[in-house]
Amino acid sequence: MDSKNMVLYGLAAIAGFFILRALYRGIRGRQMLQERLLKEYRQALNGIDRPIALAAGRAYFSFLRGNNELAQIDEQMIANDMKAMPQEKSQSLQEDSNDIISKLERLAKLKEQGVLNDAEFYEQKAKILSL
Repeated sequence: MDSKNMVLYGLAAIAGFFILRALYRGIRGRQMLQERLLKEYRQALNGIDRPIALAAGRAYFSFLRGNNELAQIDEQMIANDMKAMPQEKSQSLQEDSNDIISKLERLAKLKEQGVLNDAEFYEQKAKILSL
């Protein structure tokens, strides 16, 4: 084997190495992106922001399909996943407590004005607090 052929084989080996490395990095990069999208989707499902969870689910399933389109079954899976999401209880509890406070304040004003006697006041107060 002459030196010219050895150089050609060496260059071919080096080129093959770089081609294989690029393919590996492309495959690994795709795997890393898929893992990141799945992680973001799971985190969004643990939160209470439904639009963020929907967007993350669509991004993940669109990536899996590879064509940036979603099938009907993808939308159904996202909807099923979103059914298990925690509901927005903190905001509704705050609204309920604000409503109760405003009702109690109005009731106290009526008692101060003499519209309600003590028995009526306590009766109405019990009704408001029992809600």
